[in-house]
Amino acid sequence: MTLSIRSGGVLAATLAATLAVGACGKSDSDSSSGSGAGTTSTAAGNTDPASVKTGPGVTAKKITLGVMTDLSGAFAPLTSVITHGNEEYWKERNAAGGVCGRTVDLQIKDHGYDTQKAVVQYRGLAPDVAALQQLVGSPMTAAILPQLKSDRMLSIPASWPSELLDDDIIILSGATYELEQINGLGHLMDEGEIKSGDKIGALYFEGDYGEAGLKGVKYFAEQNDMTVVEQKIQPTDEDMTGQVAAFKRAGVKVLAVTTAPTQMASLAGIAAAQGLDVPFLGNNPTFDPAVLKSPAAKAIIANGYFMGPVPPISSSNAKVQKSIKSYKKAFPKDTPKNAALVGFAEGKIMYTVLDKACENGDLSRDGIVKAARQLSAVSTSGLAAGDLDFSQLGEPPTRGAFIARAANIEGGLKQVGGVLESDLAKEYEG
Repeated sequence: MTLSIRSGGVLAATLAATLAVGACGKSDSDSSSGSGAGTTSTAAGNTDPASVKTGPGVTAKKITLGVMTDLSGAFAPLTSVITHGNEEYWKERNAAGGVCGRTVDLQIKDHGYDTQKAVVQYRGLAPDVAALQQLVGSPMTAAILPQLKSDRMLSIPASWPSELLDDDIIILSGATYELEQINGLGHLMDEGEIKSGDKIGALYFEGDYGEAGLKGVKYFAEQNDMTVVEQKIQPTDEDMTGQVAAFKRAGVKVLAVTTAPTQMASLAGIAAAQGLDVPFLGNNPTFDPAVLKSPAAKAIIANGYFMGPVPPISSSNAKVQKSIKSYKKAFPKDTPKNAALVGFAEGKIMYTVLDKACENGDLSRDGIVKAARQLSAVSTSGLAAGDLDFSQLGEPPTRGAFIARAANIEGGLKQVGGVLESDLAKEYEG
């Protein structure tokens, strides 16, 4: 299943905003389904793997999963790392016995962040896979979603769009972009960085990703008698001079950023140059360690806070360190990034789903979707922001997230405290 993946450049101005990192399940040696009270493990011999019902992508000895990703377009610098993490997870899991008496093979397709190419690739891939281990790109997901539903193809997107929460064939691996902003702004308020009545400057991409972050900012502002000053941009916009000037004139006390790393770095550097010395909070796709090699590095370290569904790779968490160690050994030429964890995370989530489906005696596509929706307390050994609950359609699997500060360390981020799950995030129903 190994696929040669080229390394991407430092940053891409056209980085769209669906990239993110995922959340994972129990330790790889733990075959428990994590589905909540009363469940048992197939590893304990409760189900004969040879007797389970099967469907496309499942044989007596193998389960084939699809990976639809971007290895040659704007997302390549990060999604190549995610895909390598997928590969390494299943290499280790297969060596430990696979799942349901079968090894797992990945069929990897590079759509290059091209929607039409993704549509064609999915048509060719669908008959041979049981589920999609990874699905990159909001435009690509939207284009193939009707077919995913028709095929009953369980999919894990490498993003956190709230718009997909109502689709039972989609499982997100963390809190939505709205919840990231709500939790992060709550942290800044608790730390005294902002207060009730302040103005929030919101820099965001046009489209689902940016507008999801903005929605969270507006909800937080409404609950705290704050005003939001909006600046909407395109993913191709690189110079944030005009936006910073508008924020400074308005007297904002914090900046909420839902863009790609390029725009975040421009915002930070220009704000520092213009004397707008305020904290800024970025959704998880806003950070790439490459920004710390840019002229804006000092400003990013001084004022930047970044949300994420997994802790930074610098975390002391044992599972994080084990995953990164194995990743480095397998891919010594890669630059370690938080994105590496999503590959392991997505893999563990899918393993947990398949293990539950095996326990149920049904590895058909419907059986896999059913199994996913029975999982209500997937323990993640500290990788994800709390236990993951996939049983409530329309609800995010968790409302918590991690917050980190930029630092000159491996991976570029240093964790601040534990999992953030504010009262506002718990109450949010948007």
